Amino acid sequence: MKEKITLALLTVVFKAIAIWPLRVLYVLSDLIYPLVYYVVRYRREVVRNNLINSFPEKTEQEIKEIERKFYRHFCDYVMETVKLMHVSDDEMRRRMRFTNAEYIEQLRSDGRPIFLYLGHQANWEYIISITMWTSSEFTTGQIYHPLSNKVMDKLIYRLRSRFNTVGIPQKQALRTIITMVRDGKQPLLGFIADQRPPRRPEPEWMTFLNQDTPIITGGEAMGRKLNAHFVYGSMQCVRRGYYELTFHPITPSENEEFGYSKQYMRMLEQDIKTQPHLYLWTHKRWKWKKANS
Repeated sequence: MKEKITLALLTVVFKAIAIWPLRVLYVLSDLIYPLVYYVVRYRREVVRNNLINSFPEKTEQEIKEIERKFYRHFCDYVMETVKLMHVSDDEMRRRMRFTNAEYIEQLRSDGRPIFLYLGHQANWEYIISITMWTSSEFTTGQIYHPLSNKVMDKLIYRLRSRFNTVGIPQKQALRTIITMVRDGKQPLLGFIADQRPPRRPEPEWMTFLNQDTPIITGGEAMGRKLNAHFVYGSMQCVRRGYYELTFHPITPSENEEFGYSKQYMRMLEQDIKTQPHLYLWTHKRWKWKKANS
């Protein structure tokens, strides 16, 4: 009962904020930024260390500039995500553009699953609007890791289902996708696979942003079993509150183990270097160290 009441109250609060136009919410974001950055100092040490280790060639001043721009964007991201509670289809189409959606339509011809790899770059929550740019014949959804806080997990799930996408818990992914295929459905599924993988079994490692980095390979293992198409979604911010995503086939190096996963990470790395302040630097991505390093 307590959980239901908390969820209901948070939903009311989110909707009360979401009814305001984004131009007003950006004013609120500008007011929140100094509190988050200078007063609360939310994960400042994590962000600073991640930036220093990722960009050793940059000066201290350059690192601080990226850091400040990151926190400004992070506050915008929060406001934009809450706005999903109350945003029209027309506004969403204006603010989130898929530049070559016809590429995904071309892949529909053979009925094979499409695994769309994404990063925590720009505003990844807006990618759920892909259903307005692609065929309704797809079963569109995302693989997600449920949050430990059940109330927030349900709230975020509601937001991410805003445009008729399906949320699939990570542990149920393979079984669910196989069932979809057996039922004659063609899955178009998003994977945000740039975070830290499980500690056991020993993960695969690669160099990513100048550091030894454990990578998630479960999506590739599933995709190979299902003969899926592997696609990368390159997302950039055109101007404040407006984003574009371009699809690219993931083409791994020949005979490279976990080649799709590693090539995805390389493609994401290039996007991060182009607009470094748009990446989610608050995550403890490099908490683990390689055994022989």
